[in-house]
Amino acid sequence: MHDDVTREARCFCGGLRLTLKGDPFYVSSCACTRCQRRTGGFFGVTVYVRPEQILERSGETRTFHLTDGSTTFHRCAHCGTSMWWVPDGEDDVIGLAGGCFVGQGLPAPQRMVFTATKHPWVCLPDGLPTFEDAPG
Repeated sequence: MHDDVTREARCFCGGLRLTLKGDPFYVSSCACTRCQRRTGGFFGVTVYVRPEQILERSGETRTFHLTDGSTTFHRCAHCGTSMWWVPDGEDDVIGLAGGCFVGQGLPAPQRMVFTATKHPWVCLPDGLPTFEDAPG
């Protein structure tokens, strides 16, 4: 891990910002229908970090809790950008929206999950591990 790297994630309007120290411990892409709807894109990219890597947070958030009790999402209170989420019962991991780190040289995803629900024309990079569902 590169502890000296600092990156800033920003929402669409710039009102919500997170400053992250170090590289993520994992990067994953996902084509599940939840990620497609959450991002408005054809798949999502999640940058997984530890809470202690968040150096600073500024801006107002609104939360959305999935009715199945699995995840709490944090969005910008002004523009609605989905910035980060925390799985319920797990206080040692935060998922950050990869697209919020525009132009900051994030590591490439290490896998693609839920490929069974990806659009058929989405091409996957050669050698990328893929899973039709959640990995075991």
